[in-house]
Amino acid sequence: MLPLEPTIHSRPAEVAGGVGLPTTGTFRLESGMTRFWALVAALMLAVTACGGDGSGDAEEGEEGGGSIRVALGDIESVETLALFIAMERVRERGTDVELIELADEDLANQAVVSGQADVGLGAPYALIEGSDAPLRIFCQLQAARFFVVADESEYPDWQSMDGETFTVHSRGSTTEALARIVEQEEGIEFGKISYVEGSEVRATALLRGNVKATVLDIPNRNFVMAESPGTFHELPTPDMKASDEVIFGNTEWMEANQETVQILLEEILTVWRSMVDDPAFVQEQREELGLLSDLPAELEEQLLPYYEQGAEEGLFTQDCGGEAVVQDDFVFYHEAGQLSGEPEELQVEDFWDLGPAQEAQDALAESGN
Repeated sequence: MLPLEPTIHSRPAEVAGGVGLPTTGTFRLESGMTRFWALVAALMLAVTACGGDGSGDAEEGEEGGGSIRVALGDIESVETLALFIAMERVRERGTDVELIELADEDLANQAVVSGQADVGLGAPYALIEGSDAPLRIFCQLQAARFFVVADESEYPDWQSMDGETFTVHSRGSTTEALARIVEQEEGIEFGKISYVEGSEVRATALLRGNVKATVLDIPNRNFVMAESPGTFHELPTPDMKASDEVIFGNTEWMEANQETVQILLEEILTVWRSMVDDPAFVQEQREELGLLSDLPAELEEQLLPYYEQGAEEGLFTQDCGGEAVVQDDFVFYHEAGQLSGEPEELQVEDFWDLGPAQEAQDALAESGN
């Protein structure tokens, strides 16, 4: 079986249609923003045993001592920066953090299923329902807020996109779910759903004319509109109450590493609350920790506005979500065709473990944070 090596840091940068290699690395971000997803011929995931917290390995004065392997099926970006800050803070508490970067969310999900990674990011509802995969979601990181940006001369409205190609992030993603709901509400059928990882990559492809209509996040929507005013416009999107991204874990690892899970959640909640109180917190932490040091200037300009707008619109979950969030997700992903069960019949505990988030919140409350 082919293991994932944890020491590779080079990342060939290609734009839509290019090919690079999947990379992994002990958490310390050194890569560029323009790295495009890899086309992987085969990935053989070895099932490895889930280790315990290993608290005896912590250095004197450190409270952690465990380890966590995070599977990322996306590119490092303005949008993921807050999570990287939280991971760095986890490292500072004595927990080893390894970032495993893979070509797409499907591979990242399978890495967590197999036990080759401990936690992943995404929205794995269909995977959990369809395969009884040993996964549980334990925190909503961000609520969905997307913009559909199209070349106005080609696609003035949704009806003009009937039978045309529409580009989203990946299979099983919130962006694909949005596309399916648009088809239902607008009475159209896309000729093809194209999958291109990374909002930055889709934005660049849009500006170059390689993509004519796609889904973008806040900073890349603003970037495209500023770069080519008058060329693109927004198509209306349905009201969405759903998770854009959640963090989920291998259940065996979660059970054996409860302290590590709590440390991770405490730092996620601390960072999320800090950046809502003061969005400049993310910018300050990025500079202090040396993260995304080669962020292109045009995207660096979008960093603070993105977190300001996200905080204002309530994108960043302050409590990891709860049963109300799960029920909204059941409705959204059922309407999108990714969950076959009726929302009212689905059971929260079959998809989520709400206990760790509550314990982390209680710990922060006791500490006064």
